[in-house]
Amino acid sequence: MHRILIAAHGFPPTHSAGAERRAERMAQWFARQGHSVQVFAVEKLDAPEFRVETREQDGFPVHRLYYDVKAGDHFHNLYDYPPVGEAFRALIERESFDLVHIISGYLLGGQVIHAARERGLPVVLTLTEYWFMCARLNLFQATDQVCSGPESDSKCARCLLEDLRRYRLPAKTMPKLMDVFWKVADQTPLVQPMTQQVAERRVVLKQALESAQLVICPSHFLMDKFNEFHFDASRFTYLRQGLNVPDPLPTPVPSQGTLRLGYVGQVKSHKGVDLLVDAAIALLKAGRKVSLDLWGSLTEDPDYVARLRTLSEPYPAIRWNGRYTGAKVWDVLANLDALVIPSRWYENSPNTILEAYAMRLPVIGTNLGGMAELIEHDRTGLLFHLNDAADLQRQIERLLDEPQLLDRLRQSIPPVKTVDQEMRETLELYQHILAG
Repeated sequence: MHRILIAAHGFPPTHSAGAERRAERMAQWFARQGHSVQVFAVEKLDAPEFRVETREQDGFPVHRLYYDVKAGDHFHNLYDYPPVGEAFRALIERESFDLVHIISGYLLGGQVIHAARERGLPVVLTLTEYWFMCARLNLFQATDQVCSGPESDSKCARCLLEDLRRYRLPAKTMPKLMDVFWKVADQTPLVQPMTQQVAERRVVLKQALESAQLVICPSHFLMDKFNEFHFDASRFTYLRQGLNVPDPLPTPVPSQGTLRLGYVGQVKSHKGVDLLVDAAIALLKAGRKVSLDLWGSLTEDPDYVARLRTLSEPYPAIRWNGRYTGAKVWDVLANLDALVIPSRWYENSPNTILEAYAMRLPVIGTNLGGMAELIEHDRTGLLFHLNDAADLQRQIERLLDEPQLLDRLRQSIPPVKTVDQEMRETLELYQHILAG
C-alpha cells in the first residue's frame, strides 16, 4: 500500500470543474483500495489572511488553503506564492508520503514541485491544460482568439496587457492598429516590465515541470503542444482518463420527432456557447425541428449569459437549465440525441465527450485540439470549423436530413475507459517510479 498526497487547485464539493473532479475520483479510488491518501487543495483566493483548514472527507484528510492571491505581486503569486510552498513543506515534513501526484499544477506548480523534490519525494503531474506555458491557462487570448502558443515573451506580455480594460476593446475591434501600437510600445516601460515577468514565470515553471518524475497527458495533442515549445517531453506519457459510469446507465428517452441538442459545461466565451445559440436560432427560424438544452452555471460570466439569453428569449425551444450535479449528467444525456461542444480553445480531453460516448451519444465538436482527437468525423460524431456558426448549423442539419446518420454514428462509438482501468494503469506507473 502506498502513501499518496494529491495536490490540486481545488477540490469538491466547493470546486467541481474537470481537474477538481479528476482529483476527487483519484483520491476516492486509492482510498477504497486501502492506500493512505491525503489531499492538498486551494479553497479560496480572496481570504483576508492565510490559513489551512483540515477536515476528513470520504475517509481521508483534505487540507484546504485560504489566502488572498492579490496581496502583493498578483502575477507572481499565481504561480509561486511562498506561503503555499511553506504550508506544503510543513505537511510533507509532518506526515510521511511515498509520492506526490499533482493535478493540473495551476496555482501550485512551481513551489509544490520544488518542495517535494527537496524532500526527495517523487512527483507525478497530470496535465489538464496549458498552465506551465500560458499564464491565461488555456492558450486563449484576451481577444477571444485561440493562441498558437508562446512563441515569445513579448507576445505573451501583449496578451496579458490586452486583458486590461483600457486595451481590451481596441484589441478586439482594431487589431491591425493595435499591432502597430504594440510594435512601438514593445521597448517602453509600458511593456518591458510585463515581458520580464513573463520571462521569469517561464523559467520557473519550465524548471518545475521538468523536475517531475512523470507527466501524464490525457491527449496526444497536449503532449505535442508542449513538445512543440521545447519542453522536455521525455518523461511525458499518454493516459486517457476514465469515468465513473453508473451500472446500469439511465435508459435513453426516445425522441418525439425533434432533434434534441444539448450543451454541458461552462457558459463562457472560450467555450463558444454563442456559436451554438446562433446555429440553433438559425435552424429554428428556418422551421427546423430542433431543441437546445444548455446546462451550466449562469453566474460565472453574467454579461455573456445575459446577451445570449436575450438573443434566445423569443425561442422557447432553447432552454437555460442552470447548474447540475456531477451524477445528474447521465440523466441530462439520456434526454438528448446529440451533444455539442463548440469550444474556441484547445480542449484537452473533455469529460463531457467521454460521458456522451458512454451513453452512445454522438458529439458535434470544433475541429480543434483534443476535441478533434476524440471525435472521428462522420464516424463517432461530426466536426465543424472553428468559430463558424454556419458550418455548425450545416453539421446539425445533416442529422436532420440524413435519416440513418444518427444511428450510424451511435453504432461506431468506441467503449469508454472506466476510472478503475485508469487508476490501475496509474498504480502501475507509481510502482515503476517507486521501484526505480
